[in-house]
Amino acid sequence: MRAKTIIVFVLSLMAGVSFATEWEQRADFGSHGRHRGTAASVGTKGYMGLGHYNGAGPNIILDDWWEYDPATNAWTQKADHPVGNYGVIAFTVGDYCYVGSGQVNSNFYRFDPASNQWDQLNTPPTSFSNSHAFSLDGKAYSMPTSSSNLYEYDPISDNWTIKNNAPFSASFWATSFVIGEKAYVKNGSSLWEYKPSIDEWIARAPFPGLATSGSVALTQYEKGVLVSGYGSFLSNVTSEVWAYDPYLNEWDSLTEFPGNSRRFASGFSVGNRCYFGIGTNGTNFGDFWEFDALANVQTIDFEHLNVFPNPASEFVRFKLNSMLEFSVEIYATNGQLIRRLEAEGGFAQFNRENLLAGTYYYSIKKEGIVVQTDSFIFN
Repeated sequence: MRAKTIIVFVLSLMAGVSFATEWEQRADFGSHGRHRGTAASVGTKGYMGLGHYNGAGPNIILDDWWEYDPATNAWTQKADHPVGNYGVIAFTVGDYCYVGSGQVNSNFYRFDPASNQWDQLNTPPTSFSNSHAFSLDGKAYSMPTSSSNLYEYDPISDNWTIKNNAPFSASFWATSFVIGEKAYVKNGSSLWEYKPSIDEWIARAPFPGLATSGSVALTQYEKGVLVSGYGSFLSNVTSEVWAYDPYLNEWDSLTEFPGNSRRFASGFSVGNRCYFGIGTNGTNFGDFWEFDALANVQTIDFEHLNVFPNPASEFVRFKLNSMLEFSVEIYATNGQLIRRLEAEGGFAQFNRENLLAGTYYYSIKKEGIVVQTDSFIFN
């Protein structure tokens, strides 16, 4: 018997979750407003800096580097980057941030938060200026703009090696995010999935929003989140927020960013806490925000759920006394949606048909919100 269950999301099976995004403004970035800066996170802290501002005056190139502590909502200035730069790539592997190869030069550096020290690394074999980067399984990946070449970085050997060509040419200010063992690259309005273990690209659902470039990509609750950016002209900036569900291969429009619309912002995730700030729309911003996709989710009384028989041979029944109307979604272990059921009178039945023996997952949803996720077995 379940006296009461608060909506929680368990397992890595987050398909179909309805996001209810809420933004909260945090302490302003520790220094000047700017754009084309960069950000990364290590452990429980976030790091942001570099970039430039030009406006009506000279091009001011910045080298400062700041640490953000979510626990105290405070910024602390760290050691300056060895050379000012903007349009760099940045990624995290293990306990280090890797930053470099930007508009000013191709130098590449590693930042150690523990010692507050920058170390120069081998210069990449090509420039990754105005590109994107992602890391998976102890390696990092990036593409030069206007090229289909994909490079892999090994931090142990400090060397870059070329992989199989991507089936597209990387646009300026493309962006990427990682979910599980796969990376996703938004290139203009197209979306591509990359799996390093087999060095393979797959086309996914096209991005339906307005922003073609200059967005920030983050990961929260097993979904990719795209914030702001610009369309075909730099002045055409947006406040849109979109979430990509890799299990359903679908995009959902979320609550718009409440601050000024912008391009060339920066952001990072600390666990499932996502942060976004700086950027420009002609004015350089220094504000900083956090959003939580579960901020507005309610609690639901959830009593007397019976899932039977379990293990099962031919069918599984879902009986819920406290809700007459609900839906059930059945998933394979790889996250693929198998079937949706609509309950009638608090009851739904899932017939096995030709499914193989093994474990399957179910999500029970009320008004589009997941209220319970668990598993059952077919013998």
